[in-house]
Amino acid sequence: RVRIMCKKGVTVMNKTAIATFENIDDIVDLRVEMQIEDWNKTLGKDFSCYSDEFAQITKNHLEDKLNTSIFFAVMYIDDKPVAMVALEELTELPQITVCCDKNGRHCCLVSVYTKPAARGKGYQQQVIKCLLEFAKSKGFTDITLTTNTPDAIHIYKKIGFRQISSKYFLNLHN
Repeated sequence: RVRIMCKKGVTVMNKTAIATFENIDDIVDLRVEMQIEDWNKTLGKDFSCYSDEFAQITKNHLEDKLNTSIFFAVMYIDDKPVAMVALEELTELPQITVCCDKNGRHCCLVSVYTKPAARGKGYQQQVIKCLLEFAKSKGFTDITLTTNTPDAIHIYKKIGFRQISSKYFLNLHN
């Protein structure tokens, strides 16, 4: 998806797409930023000294798993990555689900992140919707996620997720 927005005479190019191997470095950069921000908030410590190691581990994982068991949608504003979300197929462990199709293809929403300067503009909702459309087209039937962030909960409920204990659930075919 490409959108061109004009605000006060400034043209902004907005592109959201399912990631390919060409996007791995952008995903790695966003994940490192997300993880450092999360560690700072939850643990109150600066873990940026682990950035390079975490980046390499993430890159290796993506080179092995991207578009086989993990799928990312990335949003770009003027060719700069500002938001991402991933779904990871749940195939390793059996799941107890509340879904209507016990034999469906299940996944979990992970790595949901928007750069701080781009927050509050609806970008996360757009990138999630892009990934949900992709998931539905690939035969996924159910998506779960875990969060305790009030702003995130509001977005997920608005999209159609419903809370089940500490997880939120969305059936893509209803």
